[in-house]
Amino acid sequence: MNTTSSFVRLNASDLEHLLMTMERALEVQTRSQFFLWAQGALQGFIAHEALWCAHGDIERMRFRVESFSNGVTSERIEAQVTDATDGLLPRLVDDWIRGGRMPRLLSSEGGDQVGRRQLISELKHCGFNHVAVHGVRELQGEHGSFFVFAGMDHVPNQRDAYLLELLMPHLHLALHRMRMRESGGSCADMTPVTLLSKREIQVLHWVKNGKTNMEIGQILGISPPTVKNHLQKVMRKLNVNNRAQAVGKSATLRLMAHSDLN
Repeated sequence: MNTTSSFVRLNASDLEHLLMTMERALEVQTRSQFFLWAQGALQGFIAHEALWCAHGDIERMRFRVESFSNGVTSERIEAQVTDATDGLLPRLVDDWIRGGRMPRLLSSEGGDQVGRRQLISELKHCGFNHVAVHGVRELQGEHGSFFVFAGMDHVPNQRDAYLLELLMPHLHLALHRMRMRESGGSCADMTPVTLLSKREIQVLHWVKNGKTNMEIGQILGISPPTVKNHLQKVMRKLNVNNRAQAVGKSATLRLMAHSDLN
């Protein structure tokens, strides 16, 4: 289920808790305050084991990631989620964009999961059976944000999607205030996380220009089998079946728009 069109009713207790959660969000200024809010008031609505927050140019896949967990997340899991080349988070962003920038609910227990089985399988391999993600639709450019709630204690449902919509502005502003406080008001230290590696973008650039694997290998100084291997990784990451679709998808996501191809 990927939309919030169905009616969701909140009782008086829910509304009181929601108001308190929003008010507490206004107090967040530091990392410790964000952590306490996420693991306190926010947990009452969206119970989760780990929260990853991406901030930056979400549309162009150029963002930094903050991690908040109620336990110890291993370095292996952290890398599998946030890795710039093969991480799950960039693929979750892509899934969210393709889904119309609506809350995306993923579960290993079935539901509307067409075309997302590999992603769900890899999340399950990381120990997360139930995951919900959403970002800020209204803001694009370097001030965007995106959130991954992993390890939820139930199959995410319409209520969760509705609450994500309600709480998204408060999540975004709390994260933004924390980041501005830490950076002294500057975002100049931002290091991009990208869906494709530099070499994969180079290969895709030459595919776009009609070059064969052998020609690309000669240009880049690598073997044709290595070119083929890069292309297979590109197609897997972009969830496409052939070279033409990969070029088209990369154009849609503007993955080569500002990349150094030298």
